[in-house]
Amino acid sequence: MLRAYFPGRFGAVWNGDVQGASNVDMASVGVAVGEGEGEGESHPIERLMEAAQKKFDEMAKEEAYSVEEAAKKYRERRGRHPPPGFDAWYTYATSQNAVIVESFFDQIYDDLAPLWGIEALTLRRTAHSFSPKISMRNGIVDAQMKNSYPRLYKTMQMLQGLCEEEGVALPDLNIPINVNDESAMLVPWEKVDTTLQLARPILASPKDVISNFSSIDDAESMGAAFDPEWKDGRERHTSAKWYGPRPFWSLVSPACSPDSPARLEPLMQDIWHREGHTEAEHEAVALLPLGFPKGSLKGYADDWTGAVDVCQRPKLQGLHGAFVAPESMSVTQKLFPLFSATKIGMSNEILIPSPSDWNTSYTTPTTSLSWSEKEDKLYWRGPASGGKNAPGNWQRFHRHRFVAMLNATHVEIAEGLLHAGNESTVGSGYAKNFRLLPGNAYGLATQRGASMAEWVNSWADAAFTDLHCGEHAENGTCSYTKEYFSILPISAATLKQYKYAAVLDGDGDEEGAFLAALGLGRLTLKASIYRQWYDSRVVPWLHFVPLDHTFVDVYGVMEFFRGTRVEEGAKQFAHAHVEMPKHEHHFQTPHSDEDDEETKKEDAYDHVSGAVKRLRRRRKRSETTNDGHDDLARKIAEAGQKWAAKVLRKEDGKIYLYRLLLEYARVVDNGREKLGWVVDVVDVVDVYASGK
Repeated sequence: MLRAYFPGRFGAVWNGDVQGASNVDMASVGVAVGEGEGEGESHPIERLMEAAQKKFDEMAKEEAYSVEEAAKKYRERRGRHPPPGFDAWYTYATSQNAVIVESFFDQIYDDLAPLWGIEALTLRRTAHSFSPKISMRNGIVDAQMKNSYPRLYKTMQMLQGLCEEEGVALPDLNIPINVNDESAMLVPWEKVDTTLQLARPILASPKDVISNFSSIDDAESMGAAFDPEWKDGRERHTSAKWYGPRPFWSLVSPACSPDSPARLEPLMQDIWHREGHTEAEHEAVALLPLGFPKGSLKGYADDWTGAVDVCQRPKLQGLHGAFVAPESMSVTQKLFPLFSATKIGMSNEILIPSPSDWNTSYTTPTTSLSWSEKEDKLYWRGPASGGKNAPGNWQRFHRHRFVAMLNATHVEIAEGLLHAGNESTVGSGYAKNFRLLPGNAYGLATQRGASMAEWVNSWADAAFTDLHCGEHAENGTCSYTKEYFSILPISAATLKQYKYAAVLDGDGDEEGAFLAALGLGRLTLKASIYRQWYDSRVVPWLHFVPLDHTFVDVYGVMEFFRGTRVEEGAKQFAHAHVEMPKHEHHFQTPHSDEDDEETKKEDAYDHVSGAVKRLRRRRKRSETTNDGHDDLARKIAEAGQKWAAKVLRKEDGKIYLYRLLLEYARVVDNGREKLGWVVDVVDVVDVYASGK
């Protein structure tokens, strides 16, 4: 066992002993675990945690402590000189006591890379013609349509706050804004690839570098020569074609690489059949895995970059609300600068911190319970959002699936159907929107002991605050889902009392829930199809626990950390009374000697729910079993909280945005290939000129 030690501001993040790990992929935020020595000697989660610690060790070595060191690391990673104003940016960042690691800004360069393959003047003219947009002139921020779009107004306020910071100096800019909650730009992969081929970085000789941005007034004066083609209602933003309601996946698929599963597997067109004529293999339950999800380490997500790559998961077109029925679908397939707080893996917007993150970035809690004072429970509240749910599609929605999986009544029915002969219903829950794995791939002790419902009821506190009905309903209810879900209010007091939190996709924005959960020192479970500005700053299995989109791993995660203990009173939940399939004998549990004669007589005539009752009585509640890993749960929770206090503050969001706008100003400048900051290497000529 090695004591973790990190130089500089990394030092206090991990508190305890850790083990080393090998084969760590530093090119991604994910944690790659090798198949070599030691495999099988520990639980997969322990191996993932060890690899995560190793990755963090490597990250710590990259922290820069001077502007010269930061510029050197920039050139090594980007192949260009830093942009003009880099020294002012660095001074501002250090004045905010920021941890400066170049990889923290990788998302900026991924987003802007294709724009280097488009003529700078074209980018400026498009940005000028686009509406809605934010304009920055001499440090003054404004937007003509700020009162029409709440997101536009909040983003404008965010930018104005940055410009008013002491030491911040930004050039004039036009900033097109995606005002919708969902992604708005899905450019076909081939088009993006072509622009990337034209966007080779050039490290100019310092003697040729210029350090002043050009004016953007030429775009305004030549605006009349650019036809945005917005006369048609669906083509009113620049010359991009904006699509109305249609299968969203038909736009997602072309944005994936030609060899990806999303391109190779066909569109499940019948999912959107108006009369509900869906093929059996495309029903929600049928799309769920029967074993470990793809790209996992024995069932557990080991690569966050891969986890958010929906191009590798074509079945998500029928398992995530954003793809089934997005709340507000308006998508362009043209590539141009478009800033957005929402971005799925293959979409082409330029990611910025969301106003929600801006307002909920880590702040030190005024009151906090110690870990031992918190309850071993998971708390989640939120609306049934993530898309427009309707009678024919809600079973495909991710939030509905998660809440059902954490509902003891639903789980009890799923347990009763684990050995059903009908393949389409085996292990399916009450709402038929999730299933327990019939082969118990995760080796759950609670599933072997037929005590999952009581166990889940011991730790799960998940409910909707609003059923977000697709038809008119009052008080947050919904005629077609009220049978399956209840409505409960948010309790701030309860939120602070629990050890575990879950963060799920909403309508493109989880509204700062991730940063808030980390700030409260909770072990945070997160599943998402969206990228965030901070993704490269946090390490899965060190700062949070990644979940698969299907949530098939949530029971394994909770059993590992919390253990199999069943709390007193966990049997007290609403037991569903349903008719079992004709092949009831497949899962029927015979009476034991412990059952009294009265019980046997009761079951003799209670043929409707007798099987479930018999199964329930055979369950053995763990008394004070301590087979979990509470110490490891605490390590992740505390590491996430401490690290958030260093790199996920509101100040860090400002630093990210400042850096992004400097880079954006350069990519739309005619002299972009020679624009840069070279004060630190001004005397070096031949090395850069030769490219050596």
